[in-house]
Amino acid sequence: MGSAAEPHPPVTAGIRPPLPGSPTVGVVGAELMVRSRVLAVAGPLGWTVRDVGRAADALSVDLLLVDLNREPERRLALLFQVRSSLPQLPAICFGAHVEAGAWAPEARRLGAVCCANSSLPRVLRQHLPRVPG
Repeated sequence: MGSAAEPHPPVTAGIRPPLPGSPTVGVVGAELMVRSRVLAVAGPLGWTVRDVGRAADALSVDLLLVDLNREPERRLALLFQVRSSLPQLPAICFGAHVEAGAWAPEARRLGAVCCANSSLPRVLRQHLPRVPG
């Protein structure tokens, strides 16, 4: 066990750099535990996972995941910016009770699929085809 003075790992820990030619899941704002779940689903299917902190970062992803558990206004604003440039980019917004929550209508208006945190692995599997290879 580490001491309280030891820093926590950076929030990008566990995110693999993009592999040439592999499709990429861009993750907006998810914590390490969520990213680990995303890697557990996407990695075996041949997908790469990387952080998206600004709209420009999303220009090279094939699917966008947006965590609405924290800072939902800022993250929905980022999704709006991404949609302005990439209206056809598939997006999944997730959070605690987001399917029926206050942010779901806005996320759906922006073309995102919405799901609760607990449903994310299932919904992600539905949207990530296996990459041949």
